[in-house]
Amino acid sequence: MEDQYIFTQLEYAKMLGISKECLRSRRRSGKLDGEFILKDNCYLYKRGRPNQHTTIVKNHTPRMRRRGVHKSGEPTRYTSSALQRKNELRMLLKLQRTVDKETLDLFPSALEQVRKMKEEARSKVNEPRAADSKQFKSYGSGIRNCKHSVPQYRPLNKVIKVKQFSYY
Repeated sequence: MEDQYIFTQLEYAKMLGISKECLRSRRRSGKLDGEFILKDNCYLYKRGRPNQHTTIVKNHTPRMRRRGVHKSGEPTRYTSSALQRKNELRMLLKLQRTVDKETLDLFPSALEQVRKMKEEARSKVNEPRAADSKQFKSYGSGIRNCKHSVPQYRPLNKVIKVKQFSYY
């Protein structure tokens, strides 16, 4: 009878496709009663039925990492502006350590030129339109939050008739 119990914990767990700890948990909870014996402080498990040990392996696809998108020029997809500022600050500090002093001295003037170009673009957008351009009408007062709006009730002007008879 003891020749049936030939597998160690690791071998039996591999056959079932589970970990050793999972096998121990099943043994402690009583799910493997009659499938194992204790011999010389070692648990030995018996051979299972022919189709018992086939399991379906789950295909785990790991999440796609997007490391180095700043260097490759791809668009970033930050979930919060704080995370974006933190990463940009890290890149700036790394540049300060790796780039030479002459190039870093040119950086503020380049930033000032970019800032001026953006201001010029904004001023062009904010210029008043020509008189011949079509003006758009506003057909509404905007979106309201109905949750917080208070209804305005009008008083009833109708005279309520008093019932003269009980049958209507």
